[in-house]
Amino acid sequence: MKKVFFVFSILVATTASFAQSRTEVDAVVNKFQHFYNLQQTDSIYEMLSDRSKGLLPLDKTKQTFAQVHSQLGEMKSYEFTKETDKLSYYKTGFANATVSLLVSLSDGNKLETFRFIPYKEDTAPREQSNIVLKTRTGNVFGSLTFPEGSKKVPVVLIIAGSGPTDRNCNSEAGGLKTDAYKLLADSLQHAGIAALRYDKRGVGESAGAAVSEDSTRFGDMVDDAVGFVKMLKKDARFSKIIIAGHSEGSLIGMIAAAKEKVAGFISIAGVAQRADKIIEKQLRAQSGTLAAQATIILDSLDAGHLVKSVDPALMSLFRPSIQPYMISWLKYDPAKEIKKLTIPILIIQGTTDIQVEVSEAEQLKKASPKATLKVIDGMNHPLKQAPEDREKNVATYNNPKLPLSPGLMPAILDFISKTK
Repeated sequence: MKKVFFVFSILVATTASFAQSRTEVDAVVNKFQHFYNLQQTDSIYEMLSDRSKGLLPLDKTKQTFAQVHSQLGEMKSYEFTKETDKLSYYKTGFANATVSLLVSLSDGNKLETFRFIPYKEDTAPREQSNIVLKTRTGNVFGSLTFPEGSKKVPVVLIIAGSGPTDRNCNSEAGGLKTDAYKLLADSLQHAGIAALRYDKRGVGESAGAAVSEDSTRFGDMVDDAVGFVKMLKKDARFSKIIIAGHSEGSLIGMIAAAKEKVAGFISIAGVAQRADKIIEKQLRAQSGTLAAQATIILDSLDAGHLVKSVDPALMSLFRPSIQPYMISWLKYDPAKEIKKLTIPILIIQGTTDIQVEVSEAEQLKKASPKATLKVIDGMNHPLKQAPEDREKNVATYNNPKLPLSPGLMPAILDFISKTK
């Protein structure tokens, strides 16, 4: 392994003084991964700057990458970790090892510096503080991660998805262990952006803020998001606020963004259809009879009427105690709510999401034509890279060691950099 690292250290002497955007560097790394895995060394050589080509001629390039491929194997993943002295650092997963990749580009977006070094987990202290939002039913607790330095920075409010999902995108009750929101916050922090994520009412540290099920309303979660936005607006450390809502958090986020203006809104794996349409569709795939019964119940709830008689097979969905919440939920149509926003919008959807189809993101985009739509190949619902095979896909729902899908952070960082 030492020989590989030594060879690539030759290029570090030519580190350029040119500044590149995160998107430009990510695009070059992605291109390198493609050519490297196909062992197309000639194409990699063409990615080098003129100065780098002088240090690493074509014959030496071929010899070097043949050696690297032999020792490290296929390049499986990459994840941006930090930027120091104009060098971008990536945690790079190969078949046989995990290494750090250091990259800088010339003014023509050619590889000026390209170096592999042994990977070491970042153990530098990070500024994280506990945040408390006081509500009429109790306190809602969150974590604020803040990058090093004293200058004003953007901050992202991360809103969790449905069910008992906590601030890290984990759920003991739901058997979910992904750390997706924690990984997202850490990645933002490495990029110089703060992040606030929180446990919803009744979840994790915010368990004490819960009320009885029949007293819970969808608007309560919107109020909490608005409350956190107001809190962030009073904090002089932040230059702008972005709301990022995942799954059900997408609808919560877009409503909150309409109530309390922010710089931008990011919908991640959010649906465009109202809840009743999603429920009917899911039931229709299981039983036409149950779907027909559910439609009658949902029509009643939509009209504001509680339903006393419910088929036992549908009781978990329409139990009496949950019906008031559903009535409050059905007031909101995502495709209509997103139209109310006049701020920049980014819509993100993965192609291997087994819970939300790409068509939902496309409908959101249709409802808000000025929004940016980013479809990420191979990303599933918990924001990890996963195959379409359902069993293998679900396995990622309980593996917090998996990194975020490599296409996620570049899209988010590019969007934040362009918002005012």
